[in-house]
Amino acid sequence: MQDSRLIELLRTFSAKDRRRFREYVHSPLLNKNRKVRRLCDYILEFAPAFDHPDLDKTRTYQIIFQEDGFQELRINNVISDLLQRLYDYLAFLKYESQPVLQKQLLVEELLDREIHGQVERMVRRYRQLREQEPDQSYAFFHKAHSYFELLDRYSLTKGRRGYDENLQHKNDALDQYYLCNKLRIACDMVSRNIVVQAGYKCHHLEELLRRYEADEQQLQSLPALQVYYKTYQMLTCDSSEGYYRELKALLANYMHLFPRRELNFLYRYVLNYAVRQINIGKGHYYRELLEVYKLLLDKEIIFENGYLTQWSYINIITAGIRLKEYTWTEQFIHRYKERLLPDERKNVYTYNLAAFYFEKRDYDKALQQLHDVEFTDTSYHLGAKIIQLKSFFELDETEAFFSLVEAFRKYILRNREISDYRKRANHHFLRLAQQIYQLRLEQDLLAPAIVQKKREQISRRLQQLSLIANKGWLLEVFERIGEE
Repeated sequence: MQDSRLIELLRTFSAKDRRRFREYVHSPLLNKNRKVRRLCDYILEFAPAFDHPDLDKTRTYQIIFQEDGFQELRINNVISDLLQRLYDYLAFLKYESQPVLQKQLLVEELLDREIHGQVERMVRRYRQLREQEPDQSYAFFHKAHSYFELLDRYSLTKGRRGYDENLQHKNDALDQYYLCNKLRIACDMVSRNIVVQAGYKCHHLEELLRRYEADEQQLQSLPALQVYYKTYQMLTCDSSEGYYRELKALLANYMHLFPRRELNFLYRYVLNYAVRQINIGKGHYYRELLEVYKLLLDKEIIFENGYLTQWSYINIITAGIRLKEYTWTEQFIHRYKERLLPDERKNVYTYNLAAFYFEKRDYDKALQQLHDVEFTDTSYHLGAKIIQLKSFFELDETEAFFSLVEAFRKYILRNREISDYRKRANHHFLRLAQQIYQLRLEQDLLAPAIVQKKREQISRRLQQLSLIANKGWLLEVFERIGEE
């Protein structure tokens, strides 16, 4: 049972969630099955880990049915019923967190029951709740459409003829929602096409863009439309830097109008743009990248379910290192270690701290950080071995260097999890690193003409081979040898 969907969900619950779920299951209105209640009580005794040996089906069967023996179908049915109650509870939590939706559904029910005398008061409260919501993202227009839909429906119950503004508002809100959501989806399509060349097409977009650009008074005044329009232009225009600057300014001004999850999504476009600029040689964008990351950390926007992804952690550290903000970067590495996912935490933290020490040229600390750590993830294992090899190179640890080259070569050759692309890149790295180190050892012992010939051979390989891991470091140490 420890690996069941039921236990998987319960492990994500806080103590408060578990207490409220138990109350939910024991509510006579929501669950009358005593065996389901008994199962709920029994399972929750093993929180929060839910890994006790007694939490197996045979023992659970005896507790729930209060009899010896075991019938798989019977216990499975009760487990399935409790899982359904758990799903219902999660839906209830989502409903409970949306007071505007609650009032909308209440007004709908009152109208369905034709209790028109109570609708007016509920509509006033509905309006108050809508006005209190700061959110004006793309979903805001959908909520507005639902709101005016109900008001229009309510006005028809009064039997009056003539102009009703709610019908017009309903139409306008639907147009705004459609345009904003189309822009949002178009941005997502363009972004994914850049990454995976998926060939997504957003139909009728050009017509909608012309409509937006022609309606300065209404459409262009809406913050969500401004943001998604600038995002789309940043993603698609050749001269995109101006749109990048404008988008950053809009997000800073309208941050309070977007929910955290949507802000996270929007800022991903900003971050990805900065990364693409770095990748084409615009190193000054490291400053842009780090400043955006600092903002997202400070505002708690970047976290997903309370955790920082390993990729964000790595990108932040890389930017900090490139900008030589060593004090801030080291503080970040330690401070945000606990915000990494538990299953990834040890590898991510260890590898990045070692990489940080290496970049600071503290090679002994880099090696010490990696000592006796067994990386189960192939990517981190490769990265750790490269840090070790480069550290041995820098420290002139000749025996350790050549020994690791051979062990590393065998690891790459035998590991089936490493793609052919990465195998070739790392194989070329090892070969060139070995040749450069050998040249360093021999250059004072060989005739200048022979040394020059070896240098020319290595230089040609560095230029001709397009697939080389850590090529920048190889070029750096190769040039350094020529100066020695």
